[in-house]
Order: sequence, then C-alpha cells, then structure tokens
Amino acid sequence: MQFLRDRLAEDEQAARAAHAPNWSTDGRTGLHYGVEDGWMTDALTTADADHIARHDPARVLREVEAKRQLVDKYAQVADNDIDEPYEYAYGWANGLGRAVRLLALPYTDHPDYQDTWKP
Repeated sequence: MQFLRDRLAEDEQAARAAHAPNWSTDGRTGLHYGVEDGWMTDALTTADADHIARHDPARVLREVEAKRQLVDKYAQVADNDIDEPYEYAYGWANGLGRAVRLLALPYTDHPDYQDTWKP
C-alpha cells in the first residue's frame, strides 16, 4: 500500500506545481490554463488539447483524494479494524484489495512496481 500512497503523493505534488488549476480548450487547438493570455497552441491537435484540459490539475487532485480514501478503507479493513463479523470483513478485504491492485496498474512502468501486484 505504501507504493500506491507514494505514487498518489507524486501525482498530487505534480498537480499542485502545475501552472494553474483549471484548464480548458477553445474548441480548436488552443489550451487555456487559467491565467490571462495563458494559451498554448504550438503543436497541439484538438484531441491533445481536449485530453490535457480534461486531466487538469484540479481533476488530478480530486482523483488523488478519491483513491486515497479507497486505500485508507482497504487499510482499515485489512487490519481488521472494523466492527463487522469476520466473514464480512474478509469479503471487504478481498474486494478492496483487488480494487487497490487495480489502482496501482497505471504505475506499472515505475521501477518499484511489482508484477505480483497485477490483478
């Protein structure tokens, strides 16, 4: 789980360091990144600009928070720190464990990723 927490921290750091939090496109090839005269148009296709705007820093921060909550819930259940019958907690741990392994899939290119984590 620490591997995934570390990757989420890196994603958060990169999003917070980005130029501005809310990016959008002009419907053509420009990408606006939230500041006056903040347009980038060089070598961007419309699809590139739309993709970049869709994954702006604000969205990345929301995704990091959602993923952290899932990892935290898994840690709670895996540590058997819930007031539920054992069988119920075991089922939760299995399901959440699978979800956490799926969350780690985007980081398979990271040198610390372990192939045994693949679902």
